[in-house]
Amino acid sequence: MFRRHSLIFSLLIAFTSSQAQQMPECWYRSLAAFEKGEYRVALQYIDSCIIQKEKNYSFWLRKGEIQYQQGDYENALESLLKSDKLKKNSSAFALSKIYCIKGDTTSGFAWLRTYLGQSEKISEGEINLEPTFDKASKSYQWKKIWSKEWYSPLEKLISDAEYGLNNQSWEEVLDLLNPRLKGSKPRPQLLALRARAFHGLGSYRSAIDDFSAAINKSKKNHQYIAQRADVYIAQEKYSSAIKDLTKSIALSGGDPKYYRTRAEAFFKNKQYNQAYDDISYYLSFYPSNSEASFQLVLIAIENGSYVDALFSLGKLIKTNPNEAEYYYYRGVAYIKTENYKVAETDLDIAIKKGYKLSDSYYQRGIARINQNEKDKACRDWEEASKLGNFKAQELLYSKCNKAATIKKW
Repeated sequence: MFRRHSLIFSLLIAFTSSQAQQMPECWYRSLAAFEKGEYRVALQYIDSCIIQKEKNYSFWLRKGEIQYQQGDYENALESLLKSDKLKKNSSAFALSKIYCIKGDTTSGFAWLRTYLGQSEKISEGEINLEPTFDKASKSYQWKKIWSKEWYSPLEKLISDAEYGLNNQSWEEVLDLLNPRLKGSKPRPQLLALRARAFHGLGSYRSAIDDFSAAINKSKKNHQYIAQRADVYIAQEKYSSAIKDLTKSIALSGGDPKYYRTRAEAFFKNKQYNQAYDDISYYLSFYPSNSEASFQLVLIAIENGSYVDALFSLGKLIKTNPNEAEYYYYRGVAYIKTENYKVAETDLDIAIKKGYKLSDSYYQRGIARINQNEKDKACRDWEEASKLGNFKAQELLYSKCNKAATIKKW
């Protein structure tokens, strides 16, 4: 019964530690295992963190979360209290929920009041949506808690801005934030929020300016630095993005999501070896992430690691056999390894599914010409050239001795 109630420890830790602390690899391994529901493995990794630094409250808070999900409520409570002893009130929200779930609403509400009195907290809406409080929220004591105004105007502004960003209401967010950012000492958090709105609008220069100002005021906030890197990527300033992401990796202690973003920047900067190393490292944390696996495919093909590309594509197709782009790129990888017959089969599927027909016809022509099927290859290049594929037009002229017929739109 209790297991269906979720504890939002990850969000709490993000507020209190991840922006400033440099976390060890075992921390990120634990997070990844937890997200996959591998609680025993997650517990092993967090225990490794505790061995390294027993007095880090975040490690005990994480351990409490894992034990909770395992149904080990007493040990979870012990770990949370240990966290709170190391840093006063660090586990207040988690403790409020675990006491409520155990039926001790008096202690639960006391911890909730403590949490609400802190400067960093999640929104009232998020708290009220927490399933743990479903029963408790119907009580008089609950209503009495909320009779007090717990959130400052600044906290409400930040919550509203986050909500707007999540809904891609970029201009509304700017309207909210601009009046508060006219002073001589703008808060870095507000600058970063406005930068995200500018990024969403495509106003990249303004986004960079705001992120840079926020970073100048909060130099160790690796999230701001990584978010600025996202804007640099959008601007096609890949070297600047790589520099920022390398710094974010160092400041965070090696957050794998920064490796994945840096892999994208390396790839677009044609630094394929580095891109391959970064995406491979990310996948060692999240091997089931299909988007990252496909990212590896694209990088591996450019890097000449065709066997790795084929292996990943095989797994992706097994998981999602209806995805046309998987067949196209497997066909390309098979061509690179001179397996032309199976390449043709995959490209047949890509064409039937209507995937990038200009490229698919061109590549199938390559597969066919290498099987001495010149007539079929020429027909494919004819189709590709009609769709505007210039490489197909060149082959049509040089291999098939005829000019391309360009389709007019």
